[in-house]
Amino acid sequence: MAEKLRSISKQIHWSLVLRAAVFAVAWFLLPFWLFFLIALYLYFVPLFQAGKLAVPFFVLLITTYVQAPDPLFIIVFGAVFYFLLLIKDLLLIDRRSAHELLVLVLSFLLLRDFYMAFPQGISGAALWYALFTAILVALLARNLVRGGTGQGTDLGGERMALWLIFSLVWQATIVGLFLPLDFVYQMLAVFLVVILVIDLIPDYLFGTFERTKALTTITVVLILFAVILGSAQWGL
Repeated sequence: MAEKLRSISKQIHWSLVLRAAVFAVAWFLLPFWLFFLIALYLYFVPLFQAGKLAVPFFVLLITTYVQAPDPLFIIVFGAVFYFLLLIKDLLLIDRRSAHELLVLVLSFLLLRDFYMAFPQGISGAALWYALFTAILVALLARNLVRGGTGQGTDLGGERMALWLIFSLVWQATIVGLFLPLDFVYQMLAVFLVVILVIDLIPDYLFGTFERTKALTTITVVLILFAVILGSAQWGL
């Protein structure tokens, strides 16, 4: 029986690899409307657990729409979609940590797209795009606020946490536009803020906040922040 279960597990994993490969290649080769239909099939069939990860899936589709065809992103989008399917099909033991990693990766891609689109700095369009980006990050974090499995805290606490995440990410994204840096450094600096927000706020809400872990996370982020700003070429 154990051998049979191992065999089934391997088949499931290989099927997900194939789905991820089809997803990535279809994005690269096909018109977006056709890729979109294929992506819907690859994700929603079978329908098991599809609703719980629908937001990360559609955010991934948004990033594929924004990104121009690039061979490197065949690997990137394929890997993200494969990881998403692993979480969806309950093939990872620590689903909350896996979901947090997925949220951070998608947030990174969203911030990259944002700062690439507005290298000239602040503008009316940039403010609206920053608002949209912050909303998407907050929606991505919703399952984390609920405990990663849909089992949440009280509704008031959930709303407060999501509003706080949205507000901090939106403000950080806008502040990043004022930094006289290349878009890569702007993106990395703001992404470090997102890491703090995503990592600490849900833990505080769940009552699993650990002072040692928080101090370690903050220290590492501050060191990386100093390295990024110290290595960047500042302009006027």
